[in-house]
Amino acid sequence: RRSETEWLKLPPRHPRRPHAHARKCSVVRWRLFGGQMAPTEVSMAAAAASSAAAAAAAGGDWPLLVVRMEPGMALMGSVTLSLIFVLSLHLWKLLGYRDENRDATGTIQRRFLSSVLTCLCSAAMVYSMAQDARPEERGNTFRELLGLSFWSLHWPCIRCLALTAALFLGPIVQHFLAVWMGGAELVELRGSPWMAARNYVVAPLSEEFVFRACLVRLWVAASFPEGAIIFLSPFCFAMAHTHHFVEHVRRHGNKQSALVEVAFQVFYTSLFGMFSNFLLLRTGSLTAVIVAHSFCNHQGFPDLSFMSSYRGNVLYTQRHLIGALYIVGILVFSLLMAPLTAGFDSSFRSAPNVL
Repeated sequence: RRSETEWLKLPPRHPRRPHAHARKCSVVRWRLFGGQMAPTEVSMAAAAASSAAAAAAAGGDWPLLVVRMEPGMALMGSVTLSLIFVLSLHLWKLLGYRDENRDATGTIQRRFLSSVLTCLCSAAMVYSMAQDARPEERGNTFRELLGLSFWSLHWPCIRCLALTAALFLGPIVQHFLAVWMGGAELVELRGSPWMAARNYVVAPLSEEFVFRACLVRLWVAASFPEGAIIFLSPFCFAMAHTHHFVEHVRRHGNKQSALVEVAFQVFYTSLFGMFSNFLLLRTGSLTAVIVAHSFCNHQGFPDLSFMSSYRGNVLYTQRHLIGALYIVGILVFSLLMAPLTAGFDSSFRSAPNVL
């Protein structure tokens, strides 16, 4: 056991592991103050313990990193990530594959490989911009920089899924009413198993990894305001869907109709991107955002056909109840946004509970 004097003679804290020396200094001050800490010492000890727990959860001696960049570089990086995402999907045409139907099994399989390539390139870009954290900075492991910290993983996923389900309260009740009245099946898989894997696994994983974990990390590194990150960066995600215009024209042969469909797709992907950014900034968990994305893909855009009696819609008689539940779901969602996403130590925020 070292004496107080020996503790004070320890060398300066290691730049990659500041928590160890900070904890030792707190012990020394506690002894020198006769077993009591001032409020500043209590907060310092709490921060050191939190840093130590995070480092231990990250596992071993992984380096602590930060990403610093100018706003212009962050915007250029965002455009680059968007281009890599779109071009990788059409890379196969250079190899002779036509890929005219995005739902064809071969097209889906090739685009799975494109998604893996895009994620690897995006992660490499972020890693190339990361630097060792200085002693006074809050550093994170590379995995944490991407929102992939796996300790206490279940709570962010459960809370984000519950919040998303609250927003879809009306459509969920609508579906169960349709099943009860014989107008729908309880479980409906749209398309082939490959389409289901794309819609519920690969697309949420790759899109959130590129446009949330990597792109948002660049905006955070450039010190953009959180409001700008939430409301502006999703347009990169939305514009990456405009390449569907060519596929819509090929499928329907009507440019005006294709333009309307793509414009609507850009609109609702922008809204969802804002929601995903909010979840990521608040919880710091990429996995939770992926789970919410997959759930939204399964739900799809709300079906408002219950408001019409066209073709003997079985839900028309329940339109007032369903419409009321749509409104209730939106209100509950609005009330629960802050409390359900509070209390997480997000690496995507400079200070907790700012939003």
